[in-house]
Amino acid sequence: MAAVSIATQPRYHDNQLVLVEYDDVEWQRREWVHVYRGQVFQIFLLERTLAWAARKHPTKLRASPVPWPALVYVPLVDQVGISEHKYRPVEYLGDRGLDYHDYSQIKPYQDGDLGCVGGEESLRALRAWLGEQDGQRILLTTPSVLVGFRVQVYRAEGTTQWYTAVIVGYNETTRELTVTDDTVLEEHSEDPSLVQIRLIGEGVVESILRGENVGITPRRSRTATNNHHQSG
Repeated sequence: MAAVSIATQPRYHDNQLVLVEYDDVEWQRREWVHVYRGQVFQIFLLERTLAWAARKHPTKLRASPVPWPALVYVPLVDQVGISEHKYRPVEYLGDRGLDYHDYSQIKPYQDGDLGCVGGEESLRALRAWLGEQDGQRILLTTPSVLVGFRVQVYRAEGTTQWYTAVIVGYNETTRELTVTDDTVLEEHSEDPSLVQIRLIGEGVVESILRGENVGITPRRSRTATNNHHQSG
């Protein structure tokens, strides 16, 4: 069963903790796991990049194999020697099918390379993945330009999986974003290198990359909210 890393707690190497959710299991069953300590894992793979891996179309089994966007991995823990094997795991975008390929025979994805997509489903999945990566790149490299933007923040603790917020500040020293939670209008400090954060809004990432003024909607103020409740 595959595990998806969502948040981390910085620790010394032997005690590195990673919060994971498991595929096809409700998110409430997530757990903090030690990556390196005590040989818990025989193998622990981390997503490395995107590539084109040949496969037969999942709904056209008689068709010839076509290049399909797929994730390739690098092992953090490898007790079984998979990194020494010729064929290593890939995960196809779209239907998340798993397979093994010779990494030397698959072509790394290059920016703008959409001509080899094996269908509309994989094209949508590819664009969604690229948008997610672009958003993460902005959060990690130029976070100061995001003040005023709305985001979705993964909640490592608590009874909800995500919360929505507005970015109200950025600390150059700690590299943390200050966000105001939409629900309780409280400020939180979040490190985008440790917690998953997604920019909200159709076309927002593309507009930021083009240097456009997106026109951010002002956040609700506590005073305005209180006045609304009092007048009701």
